[in-house]
This record gives sequence, C-alpha cells and structure tokens, in this order.
Amino acid sequence: MGKTEAYISNLLKIEVQEKNDSIVTYWTGKSVDRNPGKFLTPILVDLLKKSNEVQKRIILDFQKLDYMNSSTITPVIKILERAKRGKIQVTVLYRKLLKWQELSFSALKIFQTKDRRVEIKGL
Repeated sequence: MGKTEAYISNLLKIEVQEKNDSIVTYWTGKSVDRNPGKFLTPILVDLLKKSNEVQKRIILDFQKLDYMNSSTITPVIKILERAKRGKIQVTVLYRKLLKWQELSFSALKIFQTKDRRVEIKGL
C-alpha cells in the first residue's frame, strides 16, 4: 500500500491513499469555501494524472463529509465529465442516509457509464 497524503483547506480535509487497485480520497469535515475549486481542482487533476499513469480506479469517498456547499460539486462534476470521456475509472461513494448527501450525489448518476467506469454509489 502506498503513502497517504493529506490536504487541508479551512474545515475540509482530503486524504489521498494509494492502494493496490485504487487511489482513494477520503473527504472529511466541511467544504465551506466560496471558491473551493482553487483548492480542489489541482488535487483532482493530479489524481487524474496519477490514475492514468498507474491504471488504478479513483475512489472519491464522501461518506464522512459533514457538509459541502453547492460550489463544491462543480470541481467534482468536471472530474466525472473528464472520466466519462476518457479511460479513467471513478467511483463516488456517499452516505445514502444523510439527506443532503443523497440529494447532492444522487444527481451525479447522470455521469454513470454502462461499463461501470464511472459509478455513483450510495451506501
């Protein structure tokens, strides 16, 4: 298993952990920045590059995220759009029982692909 890197901005923490078959990002805390793309986009773009190099699925795990504002979803959508067009595999995990997560993330199901390269999973 690879190393874990942590990125922190305000109340949001993202841990990136490389595993045998995937690169997992664990999102915790709250994403409240007015322009979260400044913080998130470089991390997500880096993930795409790394995933492409090592041929591993990206897992965006939002299950422990307490809150995110509406502008946080935009950088996530951009990654899903890029993944859908390319060969990169992405899974979004969220907590179905949290109403705000269900509302935010179930809407991303439009990015799912039939071949399961892009998956949105409420657990």
